[in-house]
Amino acid sequence: MFTRRLLIALALAAGLSAPAAAQSFPVTVEHVYGSTTIPAAPKRVVSVGMHEQDFLYALGIAPVGVKEWWGDHPYATWPWAEAARRAVGAEPEVMDTDGVNLEWVLAQDPDLIIAIYVTMDEARYAELSKIAPTIVTPAGYQPWGAPWQAELAIIDQATSGNTEKSDAIVADFDARYAAARAEFPQLAGKTGTNIYVREEGGFTVWSQDDLASKFLIDLGLAFPPELQALAQEDNRIDISEENMRLLDMDVAIWPIEDAANGEQAKVEAMPLYQNLDLAREGRSLWLDDGKGLAYAAMSWQTPLSLGYLLDILPPALAAAVDGDVATEVVVPQAE
Repeated sequence: MFTRRLLIALALAAGLSAPAAAQSFPVTVEHVYGSTTIPAAPKRVVSVGMHEQDFLYALGIAPVGVKEWWGDHPYATWPWAEAARRAVGAEPEVMDTDGVNLEWVLAQDPDLIIAIYVTMDEARYAELSKIAPTIVTPAGYQPWGAPWQAELAIIDQATSGNTEKSDAIVADFDARYAAARAEFPQLAGKTGTNIYVREEGGFTVWSQDDLASKFLIDLGLAFPPELQALAQEDNRIDISEENMRLLDMDVAIWPIEDAANGEQAKVEAMPLYQNLDLAREGRSLWLDDGKGLAYAAMSWQTPLSLGYLLDILPPALAAAVDGDVATEVVVPQAE
């Protein structure tokens, strides 16, 4: 469903601003380290951030180089983005190293470097800028903290000279969120968020300002205020097993990367968990689609991964919040 909608959107977006693109350059974009001027429409775009290839594909752009985050998929492209990659004919070189390899970047002969979702101090930004115009976190946001809409807009501006394509994509998502809220009004105001099981014990939740939390809020859920009061400066909220009562919300989403690692069974076996209304009323949603795609999509937070989540999560969330333990709460299996 999402793949077909995406390909239609790509086709429409491709023709949206093409006639004006040549007249839009040079263009200057503002970011956390000042501003960058792109003199002409870029033809060799390199992404050194963790997930920016998805944004480029969504905008109809074929990067010549991208970075591997995790997953080991061909061209560092997860299945939810594969159709968009093929649609633009992208077969990028992949940088499979920690950090940013300057020699690798130079070898790609880029005329634009995208470096947003990656640790990037001003010194490394300056080094990349010597190779080609470089775009980092949009102005007004902390590193790693720009919402996907702002990230999409700055990439669109840098590659096309305007934000017509990104504006259209954001408007489409706004409509899809509104449709999901209308179809599942039972989600409105229900408390819920993602809970991650720590290997060393206990749990981690990320505050209402986290990108994955914002996705759930856009669907109508409310972030638990008792947890928000505990948020640290980096948005992290650590909860010990002894304080598990803090996790007793209307719906808990448990992202699981590998169903075989026993996280679900471990949590469900905890006596403190069994005493929560969360457990007694079947309000936990174990984010396991069989291939780790739902877990990864929640982490990637791109227009393509969010489109995948929008297709599979709302019905499961609605099943979880009904308070009936007999209701089956499952995430559809990935194709």
